Amino acid sequence: MVEPKKSCLLCNNKSECFKQLNENELAYADSNRAEISYRKGEMVAKQGNFYTHILYLQSGMVKVYKELPDGSNLILSIFGVGSLIGLPFLFKNQILDYSVSALKDTTICSINRATFEKLIRENGRFATEVVNQLNYCNIYNYDRLVSLTHKQLNGRFADTLLYLSRVVYKANPFILTLSRKDLAEYTGVSVMSIIRAIKDFKKDGIIDINGNKVEILDFNQLERISKTG
Repeated sequence: MVEPKKSCLLCNNKSECFKQLNENELAYADSNRAEISYRKGEMVAKQGNFYTHILYLQSGMVKVYKELPDGSNLILSIFGVGSLIGLPFLFKNQILDYSVSALKDTTICSINRATFEKLIRENGRFATEVVNQLNYCNIYNYDRLVSLTHKQLNGRFADTLLYLSRVVYKANPFILTLSRKDLAEYTGVSVMSIIRAIKDFKKDGIIDINGNKVEILDFNQLERISKTG
């Protein structure tokens, strides 16, 4: 659903890169964007479509995932408020090689890609902040690659819990908006493996789960498991 737009000039929820723009540049960006609301579970972007817009999360949470040939999915990342999605595909014509869907009710500011690229060319401070976010994405991807290829179930699940608490929800305890299937797809294991890991971590006093409320009880132990894999 397309929402009535609030001007970029008046927005108090700008990303760091948009804070570097002057009034004329903000007005230009404002004229080339749309605010769209999505219900939980609704598709935001579909793998295989042409890539035309940068997505900025005004509110809510989304998952970015790869649809695999065998019909399964691998969640590549989980993004919360303030995230920009699609930066690695700037300055090249390419179809999306991932899908995006809402993990809860979400509002996205969809910014025309050509507009975004023009601002990068013309504003060095804006470009610097975009590079900073790309660097963060690269470091995250390196860590994810190590976790998925060199760690066993417990190490992967420890990484997942630490990421959710520190980066996605920024809280402990936190209310989990991911299903057990989502947890499995992010961790790169089966649903049964995730259920077993939850049971083992709870039994060992590392976490407590009551419904959708998750609390990490022993960060030191969780970090040790993460490091040893």
